[in-house]
Amino acid sequence: MNYRKIIPFTFAALSVAGALSACSDNNVVGADEQTNTMAETILNKDVQRVMVAKLNETPKSNAATTIVLDRDSSLKLVTLETFDGDEIYNNAKNQMINMDSIDTAYENAEGWSYYQFRDGVRSYYKGDRFYSMRDENGVLHGPIAMSQSVFEYSIFEYSNTIGCANENKWLRLDDEIYDFGDHYAFTVYPGYELVHMQLRTRDSLMMAQFIEDCIAADGKIEKEGSGIFANGSESVTHLYPRLNCSLKRDNLYKDPYWEKYASFIVNSCRSDIESSDHIPVVPCPENKCTGVGVEYY
Repeated sequence: MNYRKIIPFTFAALSVAGALSACSDNNVVGADEQTNTMAETILNKDVQRVMVAKLNETPKSNAATTIVLDRDSSLKLVTLETFDGDEIYNNAKNQMINMDSIDTAYENAEGWSYYQFRDGVRSYYKGDRFYSMRDENGVLHGPIAMSQSVFEYSIFEYSNTIGCANENKWLRLDDEIYDFGDHYAFTVYPGYELVHMQLRTRDSLMMAQFIEDCIAADGKIEKEGSGIFANGSESVTHLYPRLNCSLKRDNLYKDPYWEKYASFIVNSCRSDIESSDHIPVVPCPENKCTGVGVEYY
C-alpha cells in the first residue's frame, strides 16, 4: 500500500507552512489587545517567548491571566490579546479536546486557508492561534494549539492535530535544545479506508498505552523518526520518539481515542511538568510492528 504518511502539524513543518488551528474568542470585552505593526515573524520556537513577554508587561498578580496569539498565513504576528481569568483558556482547551471528528467541508468554507506547494500539492489549513494561561501560582499552561488540515495528493488526506509548544517539552541533548513539542494527530485516507494516528512524546507510559490501543484495534505500529538538521544537513540520527498506528476502521471520520490523547497533550503542557530528557525505549510485539520497530536510543 503506497500512501503518503505526512502529518501536517509537526511543529517543525508548521514553522514553514503556518497552519495552526483556531477556536474563536475574538472581540472579548475588556481584552488588552496588541496589534504588531512591525509584523514580526513568529516561528513556533518563538511563540512562548512572545506570549510570556506580553504577560510580563504587567506585574504578576494572584489572579489568572489568559493570552491568545494570532498569526497570519505567512507567520506574521497579527495580535496578542490578554484576558483576565482562565475561562477563555479552559474553554479553548475543552473545545480542542472535544473536536474528535474530521471536518471535510474545507472548500470555500469560512476560516480555511488555501496553499499551493511547488510540487503541485494542494492543501488547506484552518486558522492560526495559540492559547496560554498563567495561573495564580505563576504556572504557565500552554501554549497549546489545534489544527485541521487537508492535503490533496493523488488521494485526499484529512487531519486533526493538537500540540504543545511549552518549552519544558523541548528536547535537550548534548547542550543543544531542539524545539519539538508533544503532539497527537489523527489522519484519514478515504481512498484506502485507512486511518493513521500519531503520538509524539517522551512520556513512556503514554507511549506504551498508545501501543496497547493500536494493537487492540488490530493496527500496525511504526516508528517514524525525525532527523535533526545541523548546518543545513540532516543528521542520520533520529532523536525524538514518534509512534504511528495505521489501521482499518468502519467509521473513518471520528477518532475514539482523540479525547484520551488530546487531554494528555493539553493537560501536561505546563511549565511545572517537565519531560525527562532521555529518549525512552518502548518495546513492541514483533508481529505488530513494521519498519524498524519502536525502540529509541
